[in-house]
Amino acid sequence: MASHSDLVEKAVKAVMEDLGKYAPEEYKKLNAERAKKEKIIQAARATATETLKLTNELRNQPKDIAARLSKHLSDERIQLIRRGLEIPTFRLEISKREDGKHWLELTREGKQFLPSRAISTAQDADWGSVMQLASILVEAILLVMSADGISVSPSESEMEQAVNEAAQAIRANSKLQKALDDFVTAWNSSESAYSKGKALFYLIKNSYSAGIMWTIIKSLCSSMAWYEWLETSAKVTAMIVLVLATDGVVLIAEIALIVLNAVDFARKIANINQLSEIKKTL
Repeated sequence: MASHSDLVEKAVKAVMEDLGKYAPEEYKKLNAERAKKEKIIQAARATATETLKLTNELRNQPKDIAARLSKHLSDERIQLIRRGLEIPTFRLEISKREDGKHWLELTREGKQFLPSRAISTAQDADWGSVMQLASILVEAILLVMSADGISVSPSESEMEQAVNEAAQAIRANSKLQKALDDFVTAWNSSESAYSKGKALFYLIKNSYSAGIMWTIIKSLCSSMAWYEWLETSAKVTAMIVLVLATDGVVLIAEIALIVLNAVDFARKIANINQLSEIKKTL
């Protein structure tokens, strides 16, 4: 197995390659500003180093996850992880009206997020499923950001942009569609916190491989200066690369810590299941 220093430098290298691939214009600017580039490199290196320390602490699926995290992270960081699945994209409610039709209501913080829609055809059910899957994908990425110590409060317009970008990617990418379908299947069959954590980890892994993670982070951070969102993306990438190289130990454990209390997130998967059943009747 590669040494710790080799793994860290591999992560830093991957970060810089991803910067050039997914943010070419910003990368050109970064290369012209040495101090900003060095700051991003150091941020990626620090994230990778921390992830390795946590990996060593959380091996073998310990039950005392919070106690082990507290050896390395502040109470504020741990609370950020605990709230990782509580940053809302939108809430989807499926109701049946007097006319016998099911309707989709999409709200965020009690206000309409997108116009209501009747489920009159299979295409309507598919639209609802894609939008719900998009929200799952965005919230999974927000979870990774929280696990990485990044606190974000996207505006309604930023969140709408992120959800729409995710939905477009799902419609256009059959591999991403399969990854989401596999996630729902794995979640439905999982009973323990660790098994659900593993299901969500694989979704995060596949979203990174599909390249959608960078797009969503940029949408969520569109109000930031260009180098700030680059640094945010660099930290997330460094963590993901290290997590992938170490069998997902850190993310699976951190997800397991919170997943059984993530009621709103679980409701999204229940909605996917319900929409699948409704579609059969159309």
